[in-house]
Amino acid sequence: MNNPSKRVNLRPIFIALISFIVFILIILKYTQFSHEKTEKEVRDNLTDILVSKRSQLEKALYSRIYYTKGVAAYCSINNGITTEKFYQLAAELIRKDTVINSMALSKDCIISAIYPLAGHEAAIGVDLLKHPQRKKIVESTIKTHNTFVAGPVELVEGGIAFISYTPIFTKTTNDSLSFWGVTDIVILKQQLFNEINLVTQDKNFKYALKGTDGKGQEGECFWGDCKIFNDKPVTIEIILPTGTWCFASTPINGWTNYTDKSERIIMFLYFSAFIISILIWQLSRAIIIIRANEKELKAIFVSMEDIIIEFNRKGEYIKIAPTNYALLILPPKELLGKNLYEVFDKKTADYFYGAISECFTDKKMVVLDYPLTINDKIIWFEARISYLSENSVLYVAHDNTIKKTAEEQLKQSQQNLIMLNETKDKFFSIIAHDLRSPFQGFLGISELLCNNIDTLTKEEIKEYSKDLNFSLLKQYELLNDLLDWSRIQNQHFQLIKETIALNEETAKILANLELIASQKRITLLNTIDNNLFIKADLNMLKLVLRNLISNSIKFTNKDGLVEVSSKEKENYIEIVVSDNGVGIEEEELKSLFTNLQHTTEGTANEIGTGLGLMLSQEIIIKHGGKIWAESKIGVGSKFIFTLPTE
Repeated sequence: MNNPSKRVNLRPIFIALISFIVFILIILKYTQFSHEKTEKEVRDNLTDILVSKRSQLEKALYSRIYYTKGVAAYCSINNGITTEKFYQLAAELIRKDTVINSMALSKDCIISAIYPLAGHEAAIGVDLLKHPQRKKIVESTIKTHNTFVAGPVELVEGGIAFISYTPIFTKTTNDSLSFWGVTDIVILKQQLFNEINLVTQDKNFKYALKGTDGKGQEGECFWGDCKIFNDKPVTIEIILPTGTWCFASTPINGWTNYTDKSERIIMFLYFSAFIISILIWQLSRAIIIIRANEKELKAIFVSMEDIIIEFNRKGEYIKIAPTNYALLILPPKELLGKNLYEVFDKKTADYFYGAISECFTDKKMVVLDYPLTINDKIIWFEARISYLSENSVLYVAHDNTIKKTAEEQLKQSQQNLIMLNETKDKFFSIIAHDLRSPFQGFLGISELLCNNIDTLTKEEIKEYSKDLNFSLLKQYELLNDLLDWSRIQNQHFQLIKETIALNEETAKILANLELIASQKRITLLNTIDNNLFIKADLNMLKLVLRNLISNSIKFTNKDGLVEVSSKEKENYIEIVVSDNGVGIEEEELKSLFTNLQHTTEGTANEIGTGLGLMLSQEIIIKHGGKIWAESKIGVGSKFIFTLPTE
């Protein structure tokens, strides 16, 4: 016959064992999540690196493409350009540029001039439309009126290069455009990459490019380790005048090499699981269950068109190329013949005139970066002023707003990342401090019970057990708040909204808190309209109301009043939890919802978790509402939040 007392003695061991297994599974889940989070952080960091390298590559590439656009603009205005004038212009543009192999001018698509001529004599007279490798690109350039970047291609004289083709159109007497020819520039691939220190592999990552002839993902891989594209790479687009390149990167040792670096925390969690399981075994019925589930966050960029203007020494508009008129401050007819001071305010005119004068003085390119308001819209420009003659300079500018906006977004992302890391550190601080510190007391009480069980009175055992149970309940409450907070941070977290009778649900919460309030003889009052219905996630809303009402009870003296009321506004419902308690200091009020902090003792020495208000704020924000507090010392506090009506 079985011994009943033996079954009873084995039951706590069984419960403790099951609890320990659950804890281990949760920790393993957390470890898996931590690894995934680490990989995501690496991918986000790698994205930032690629964006930075893309910016450098686009800047280096476009700075050369601008040469052909400048030549094309000049030729469109001066269609009778001589070979000597072209050589003079090309020499001014590319003379000291080691990245550029050559620049050519092809009237009617037949190469008529090439700079430098030495070593390229055989190219003179070549018909681009009959050249098997260049025909298709040149035809596309003429058809679309756009600049194309071909290649990379192998040069006859050796080396690999990109060729940028820009069509040249002139204005006919009836104001239509007539094709004149093309200008091209040969950009040496390796010299271009060397200029910006772009390498196929650095200390941590390896890189590759694909998209020959601007075909993006569909194009061939032409630089770096092409296997990267088969290893879940981080990719971004390099924007060409027409088409794109695909820039990709992966860690040198693969994604699986990155593991979570929080081993101490994981070891602490294992130790905590063991200790809590022992306490559950010793106390027979105290079971704590932990469940965790978390995840986080993601980015994009750029495009452009130019305006091309010729200015004289007086800062007067001499000629305006037929390009992107939408970026001009006024229509071309209203600008031609006017000087800068007739168009802009003095400060802006001084800025432009000073840059033009500098170009005339030094006979070197001047680069500008500035904003203008055009059609009530602020547009950022990046411009280059090039010396043409004793009385003229060429001004080429493009819309740089997207890049500027992206830089600001990157700064904001960095600030957000700093804030996220600070919150994470505080989160772990609570885990390390508030979860670990009480165990010394738990162990002391449990040791006292184990060693003195035979000498303690029943009342003493009951008192010690009550203290231990109370402390464990507080730890359980803190764990629940931490888990709720982390669950809400998860980017996949979704609210499950339903129609809620607000008065009825509030009444249920007040009923559950009635016992706590009665211990301080606090009156709980529900003045919410019986016919008020809202759309919200019921569990989340109850969590907010429970936190705010409990908080008011905590900081209200005996014989006080806690009231829950509501107001219907035009597009939202305003819910107020008010009390006539001790109030909150003004300085503390400012950071009430923004910082993870240790809890303050209530009027009856109550202790909370310190997470309730921040958790409430996260929930209300998820609902599209706002939450704030109003308080006066000695008078009381109001915690107010809003929820949209739809």
